[in-house]
Amino acid sequence: MQPALSQAMSKLFAVSDIHGYGHLLEYLLNLAGYNPQTDRLFLLGDYVNKGPDSVGTLDLVHKLCIDGAVALQGNNERKWLNQVPSKTDEHKSVSTYYQELIAGMPLWADYERFLFVHAGLRPDISLEEQTPEDLTEIRDPFFKAPGLPGKTVVFGHTSTYRFGLQPDHLWFGDGKLGIDTGAGHGYFLSLVELTEGWQWSVSVLPPYNVGLTRFVLE
Repeated sequence: MQPALSQAMSKLFAVSDIHGYGHLLEYLLNLAGYNPQTDRLFLLGDYVNKGPDSVGTLDLVHKLCIDGAVALQGNNERKWLNQVPSKTDEHKSVSTYYQELIAGMPLWADYERFLFVHAGLRPDISLEEQTPEDLTEIRDPFFKAPGLPGKTVVFGHTSTYRFGLQPDHLWFGDGKLGIDTGAGHGYFLSLVELTEGWQWSVSVLPPYNVGLTRFVLE
């Protein structure tokens, strides 16, 4: 079943923890009918490591950003700021290119009722006081904290199976939505549409099962 979204409606998409599966991200975007001329797309980090094509995925992310998407840094990108994998070290200029690409990515993005971040927020600290480590690595203190008034924090970093869920399920907390469905652990890559509440998912391993699920945000 394909969701009956109006073609004139601007849709709001988010995806996280792609981990080298850029070809599957392209597949999901096509499946969801993503139109960069009318829709918004937020990519929440961890494009590299663990999967088959980190460099190709970074190239795709860069292309999507040229077309209007917003890409955040994840903890795996921050590792690349200090040491780019040897695959790109053959030419120093190539290494510098990817480091500069990553360094230009923000750590969070605020759009309408949503706050996008890779891992979460440290409780009781303003956004301006959050460290890069807070925003890209935090887990339990964020999960257990009350939500932000009037905002839903959309995040990745912690695969939803770690909450005791089925690997392809999203995690819903107090003002929080976890969308990392474990691509980096051999499970699923998910793309969510936040305007009407749709989740497209695809398994990263054969037989590449595809799912479409409706969800409701409080």
